[in-house]
Amino acid sequence: MKKLWCKLLIMVCCVVGLMGVSYVPAQAAVVNHTLNYFHYNTYKDGDGRNWVRIEMGMNKGNLEYEVSQNPDKPFQLVVKLNNTNRGDVKKNIGLDRKIARYMTLKNDHRDMVATIAVTDNLEDHEYKVYTAEVDKKNRKPYRLVIEIAADKGSVNKAVGDERLDGVEGHTVVIDPGHGGTDTGAIGPSRVKEKNITLKISQDVARILQLNGANVVMTRDTDVDVYGPNATDKQELQARVNVARRHPDADIFVSIHCNAFTKSSAHGTSTYYYGHSSRDSMLSQLIQNEMVAATGLYDRGIHSANFYVLRNSWIPATLVETAFISNPYEENMLASADVQHAMALAICKGISNYFRRVGR
Repeated sequence: MKKLWCKLLIMVCCVVGLMGVSYVPAQAAVVNHTLNYFHYNTYKDGDGRNWVRIEMGMNKGNLEYEVSQNPDKPFQLVVKLNNTNRGDVKKNIGLDRKIARYMTLKNDHRDMVATIAVTDNLEDHEYKVYTAEVDKKNRKPYRLVIEIAADKGSVNKAVGDERLDGVEGHTVVIDPGHGGTDTGAIGPSRVKEKNITLKISQDVARILQLNGANVVMTRDTDVDVYGPNATDKQELQARVNVARRHPDADIFVSIHCNAFTKSSAHGTSTYYYGHSSRDSMLSQLIQNEMVAATGLYDRGIHSANFYVLRNSWIPATLVETAFISNPYEENMLASADVQHAMALAICKGISNYFRRVGR
């Protein structure tokens, strides 16, 4: 009988224990940020372009986010806000309908996904995504800002400051870094180095040609120079070979974006191999103009054993425009205005070089 009571007691304890476990409420996923502010407006920039600006305020700072484009939905810009809750902000928000039609906010587990539907293919718009600090004067909290322009803007117009001396009659080889199957570095908002280097290089070529220079591009579209899936050596040698096929070439300029494991790395720098003093001179003159034009931290010029520099038979330099791995500088690199400023700075450095060395 005693044994029977013991067994019953054990069974009761087990049942009570199980019941206790079953009644423990599930804890909600912890989020770090909650929306507490939303505002959008439209404005015109200095070039007369129309923009829509969206501001999503947070209860605290240090927001992490990811920006992406869905190739299957080319009319949508998607921004995922990590560890963020929608709060009391509406799920569906109408926008200006001329640039951006509407925006949806959807909670996805611990994250929130903001989808902005634009009026044209996203490739036809310029856009910026960045965070802004608390603005006490205007009573605005820490916030994520999304700006979308009605168009890409035109950098293909000649303006007064594009008129340069000293480049007429010279032949310049421009090498847009990476391309084709090689994306190069990819920024936190998925901006690809190969696209930025091509846009800057195309503008460099246009400005130099406007001023009477002959320009040779190692690539002028999104392609591999050697061919798809080539080895690094094959691809780099193919770029050197483009210059070698033009015996009248005077200089070789390779254009890149820098990247580092720490997103805090920042600034602009220029590299040379050092076959002669002209390599470092070219690098320094371009570096001077890049710093003056962008206001970026001056990381200086450095001697480097880069393949395209080491194997170049003419004065050569490699420009690391900015850190695509740094969110702030990635946004700069994605801006058509900044791309143009960088292109013009490179051209001014080239102009200063030819004015100094003569023909």
